[in-house]
Amino acid sequence: MTIDDAIAELSERIKVASREAVIRITRVSAEEASIRAYAPAEAEKPIKEATIERSIELLTSDGLDVQVFVYDIATSLPPEE
Repeated sequence: MTIDDAIAELSERIKVASREAVIRITRVSAEEASIRAYAPAEAEKPIKEATIERSIELLTSDGLDVQVFVYDIATSLPPEE
């Protein structure tokens, strides 16, 4: 799996957990990235539940470090793309 595949998979999981989520990606290297999800406060737990185990699996099985951070969109507006 590539970092782009991992990002796509985790982004899809975020969108399933919260259709309102605004996603921003930062690629650090070919093996490392961060995904910032800006969503309503009540979506924080479902997003974390949908992504945490898969993030750990990607790190341990594929060597891909993709961290997911969740922000309350009411208090933290997403940066422009």
